[in-house]
Amino acid sequence: MKKKRNLLWVYGIIVFTVLFIASAVIFKIFKFEILPSQFYGALIGVVITAIITVFLLQGQTANEEEREKSVKVFEKKQEVYNSFLVEFKRIIQDGEITIVSKDKDATLDKSVDELKDLIFQLGYLQMHTSEKTINDVLDSVAKIIQLMNDFNSTHEADKQKELPNYYSSLSEELFKIIAILKEDLYKEECKPIKKEKMNSILEKCGLFVETSVINGYEIQKYFWDEIQNQLIKKGYNISYKDFTQDISEYYAPVKNAKNRYQNYNIEFDLYESKKSNRKVGFYVEIENSYYYGFAWTDSPNSDEEINSIVSEVSHLFKPNPAWAGWKFSDRYNLDFWNLNSEGFESLKNPRKREAYIIGIVEELDRYIKKFIQIAKEKNL
Repeated sequence: MKKKRNLLWVYGIIVFTVLFIASAVIFKIFKFEILPSQFYGALIGVVITAIITVFLLQGQTANEEEREKSVKVFEKKQEVYNSFLVEFKRIIQDGEITIVSKDKDATLDKSVDELKDLIFQLGYLQMHTSEKTINDVLDSVAKIIQLMNDFNSTHEADKQKELPNYYSSLSEELFKIIAILKEDLYKEECKPIKKEKMNSILEKCGLFVETSVINGYEIQKYFWDEIQNQLIKKGYNISYKDFTQDISEYYAPVKNAKNRYQNYNIEFDLYESKKSNRKVGFYVEIENSYYYGFAWTDSPNSDEEINSIVSEVSHLFKPNPAWAGWKFSDRYNLDFWNLNSEGFESLKNPRKREAYIIGIVEELDRYIKKFIQIAKEKNL
């Protein structure tokens, strides 16, 4: 049936061609003498047109195939690069590269091997990028691993101090990796986020690392500096004092702890006697713990007149030849020698330490104001 139809088409084309030629001759559309040349010229034109069309179609097809291939490569690169960053984040999340971990029963779990995971991720990356790109990524990955190793080997007492630099450097290398992959993906220059910009963010984060070791020097330095800052904010006339040398000598090794350097202080005038023109000073001083109190600024440091006023401020103030009255803190005791007070947990934490010192200064301010009020009433 199909063969008959095909034959009909062939016969039809032949008949149509013969009729076309006969009509062209009869109606003198073409002269008979030039008909063969006209026919062959038209045939050649058709062949040339067909050849050009074939070439154009082939070129268009090749371009479409190349474009489709480029789109698929781009999408695959996006997928691989994103997967690499997600996996790399998971691997370094705990701050170390785990080779073999322990499960809940404390047995080795060989199914967890972050180093192998990282190697495979780098392999997937290499498959879809250039040699230069993978080498640049490897350099930054190696630096991040070195940063983690260095931070983990840092002494516990120094980790808080090193934390901002650790995160700053880690961010710098991570942003380099992202810039490298983005440049390879989008074929345009990409610069990583500047380290300085990240530092400005880190400064506002109040970074804190939980450690079991207390750095006595660092915490005591902060204590003295912030106590002075907060008292100055309260309006007290204090000449700022740098306690760096005092603290170094305080913690310097000695054979007998009782002979160690101590009893350095903050001192400032807070009241002048109308009768004698003598000045009353307020002192914050340290032995094991810090303590504070009142005394005349000249000798003798105490007498009955000032002692009675201090005792009215609080019966907890204890007089002696050097003090009209001194006491330990009501709520904020800090033993800087043994470093075993609960308050050090707050002082270790940058997010809590300022509030803790403000609490101490509020306590001092309350007693100072009460003293001044009573002294004026008694016309000291």
